[in-house]
Amino acid sequence: MKNNLGANIRGFRKNKGFTQEELAGMLGVTPQAVSRWESEAGLPDVSMVVPIAQALNVTTDMLLGYNPSDKDDYLLETVKNKIKAMYDISDAQGSALQRVEYLSGEVSRNPMNFEINLLYVQQVAELSYYIDMEGLLAENPERANALLEDGIKKGVTIIRYADSRSLVEKAHYALAWIYIHRKDFENAREHIDVLPSLENAKVREFLYSELSFFEHGFEEMKDSLTAANKMLCNVLLSQLNCMMENYAYWGEKNETLKNLEWCEHVAKAFSSIPEYTTDNMKYFWKKFNHNLMIVYEKAGEKEKANEICEEYLKKISEEKVFSKEEYESIEKELRERVYLF
Repeated sequence: MKNNLGANIRGFRKNKGFTQEELAGMLGVTPQAVSRWESEAGLPDVSMVVPIAQALNVTTDMLLGYNPSDKDDYLLETVKNKIKAMYDISDAQGSALQRVEYLSGEVSRNPMNFEINLLYVQQVAELSYYIDMEGLLAENPERANALLEDGIKKGVTIIRYADSRSLVEKAHYALAWIYIHRKDFENAREHIDVLPSLENAKVREFLYSELSFFEHGFEEMKDSLTAANKMLCNVLLSQLNCMMENYAYWGEKNETLKNLEWCEHVAKAFSSIPEYTTDNMKYFWKKFNHNLMIVYEKAGEKEKANEICEEYLKKISEEKVFSKEEYESIEKELRERVYLF
């Protein structure tokens, strides 16, 4: 957070949904005084710091901006690790709900940490899938709606107030999924339409590579090209994963196998220069084999699906692609056939 008292008062006030008049009424000051604080035209008396923090339900350290980035980074990493530990393949719905409930508490304790807010919105987006497609909380639709509404509210807060373009775009992406699973396609389309498009190839990474060449020469340009290729790799894998999963679930067998074969060739071509790929590539191959298994399971060829499963598990075990814990999780996921037909 910025070490900027006026900006912090404004940010926390808006996050709480208070007007300047409402905050002024709580503190016994004029709305003009609050306006001066927030615009940095004047600062509140030191005696007002504690009452302001109490009214905004934050600590005085948070209000004053004493929140070093390394502390924020440590907090974010701690939260991410806790979320990761909550994943339970055998109870995908329950663990998704558990992650949302945990992050809801973290957001309440860190209302202006937009990275944690984003994690919450992303988890609500994942939860929306289980609510829509698998009937999670069907017995309690009011709770389901409240969770989705809160996710939307937090996402909108990120879009309005976060300084990071990346956070804003990720919030739009998550909100689009929430609206899709609520069957509110008009609002979904509004969030999709503001995201970068593949139609416009004039992305800044490409031009930065050329800038590096003209400013520093080819050797530095190569570093820029490698960095851009890594980002391109992630975009490509995201598209391939989308194709594979939907064809595996909804496509006809021969058509699906043809498309999975194409995805396989594309990924292998990208992998031919390892420095252009990212860690997501190993997860792509996990999803590729999982989707291939689904195709054969749907076709009633369970022996073929099991053969693919065992060959893949043997390969990643011998090559030590994943840590012991990750391997055990993948083994459980594939052998238990999370997706039942």
